[in-house]
Amino acid sequence: MESELLTHEELIEITGYKSTGFQRRWLEDHLWHYVESRRGRPLVARDYARMKLGIPFPTRTEPQPAPATPAWSPDFSKVS
Repeated sequence: MESELLTHEELIEITGYKSTGFQRRWLEDHLWHYVESRRGRPLVARDYARMKLGIPFPTRTEPQPAPATPAWSPDFSKVS
């Protein structure tokens, strides 16, 4: 299972920089939102990066439950 945050290697691949300072500058120049870790490393959410890069989100196909049969139905034949 993937982490919810991009790895340092993924940030290097996206920004082209190994230095966290240059990574932060690239992210700011390209209007990407990020949070800094205690060590000053930029933390970018994986789903946010997918959105910015135009990659569609993986969809989960869950089977739809069968429509419930009503417990009763009105008898309109008795209505005049």
